Amino acid sequence: MIQALNIILLLLGALFVYAWFGYPAVLGLLAKRAERRNAPAAPSAVESCPRTKDSPLPHVYIILAAFNEESVIAERIRNLQRVDYPSERLSVLVGADGCTDGTAEAARTAAHGDSRIQILEFPNNRGKVAVLQDLVARSRRQPTSPDSAAPLLIFSDANTMFAEDAVLKLAAPFNDPQIGGVCGRLIFTHASATEAVNGEAIVENPAEEGLYWHLETKLKTWESALDSCLGANGAIYAIRPELFWEAIPANTIVDDFVIGMKVREQGSRMVYDPAAVATEQLPELSDERERRIRIGSGDYQALGFCKACLSPRFGWFAWAFWSHKALRWFMPHLAIVVAGICYPMAVIAYATGAGIIDILPAAAGAILLTSLFAAGRAGRHLSSRGYGGRVVRLCGACDHFVTMHVALFLGFIRFCTGNMTGTWKRTPRTRRSGNPV
Repeated sequence: MIQALNIILLLLGALFVYAWFGYPAVLGLLAKRAERRNAPAAPSAVESCPRTKDSPLPHVYIILAAFNEESVIAERIRNLQRVDYPSERLSVLVGADGCTDGTAEAARTAAHGDSRIQILEFPNNRGKVAVLQDLVARSRRQPTSPDSAAPLLIFSDANTMFAEDAVLKLAAPFNDPQIGGVCGRLIFTHASATEAVNGEAIVENPAEEGLYWHLETKLKTWESALDSCLGANGAIYAIRPELFWEAIPANTIVDDFVIGMKVREQGSRMVYDPAAVATEQLPELSDERERRIRIGSGDYQALGFCKACLSPRFGWFAWAFWSHKALRWFMPHLAIVVAGICYPMAVIAYATGAGIIDILPAAAGAILLTSLFAAGRAGRHLSSRGYGGRVVRLCGACDHFVTMHVALFLGFIRFCTGNMTGTWKRTPRTRRSGNPV
């Protein structure tokens, strides 16, 4: 019995090591090999999309769905008015989704009669996806310049700020007909940073999510080089209009991920271009738990919507989906099974006087789980008291790792109960002063 449990623990441990260490290592090697063998698949240089009659820029429709964003929507409109893109080939569609504040009025005031910007006010709060569907449908009825290339849809958020060349960078790779979508790079902003985009400070490694965000960015880059990145980042991504999944359910939680995956499912590539930069303020930590649970429930929902991409016919992309997403989404379940085996085995071994060699996998698992939780709690306590340093940051990373998986499992419970709704609650964010927006 003990031998069988040890084998199970070793197999589960191997899955954990593969998901968090083995897959990134193998993916990185394969991506670098592919980059050496092939020309860059997604050029980010603006010169690759020249402004000539033979290769005109596409007409772009920037799609924004907003709910109670009165405090930031005016700044967002001004940000889009400053982007470096031909004025006659840029349209902005803003959907105010049953807002209970002055979002729509603030947007109209900021637009100052700019004909490129259309504000659509919906009386009822239906959720982000319903608004996106209406805005996309409206974009298809808009006139475009006769000498423009095929139009593009650019999706973003009301609290996101584009770098001045972000739209040009997003449009550039679409010269390749195999590319159906481009995902840009999101950088969180904070008052303590020194670098800036459009006057906003940049935090490359926010205290709570720095290591995880850095790893995710690397994986996105490598997956894009090998085939396609998984989904998109809702703050900044573009797709061809004909690839927008019109049948996306209204209660979809992680719409950006699902829309991006559907681009690949239809046979086109979704690539990552880190040169297309957007910035976004860090959310209030007190509201982060609910946001993570909501996203976690959306992950399991998305697995059902995008299950076709798990098929071997998608090659490298299916392998990435299995390894990077599907397997990781079930890591909390794996941890519960491991804990359910390790701790009872350790207690039984102590009571019966069994040798440590007999239960070595169980002992190692129990020590690892206990250390991870203890380090996380210590990191949270020390950070709250203002302590810093490498050890504290490492403990903070352990805390983020644990809370992320707890939220993911709570999201799984919410998904199983069917408590899924597309309506949204605005996430409070910090200004550069650190006060709530």
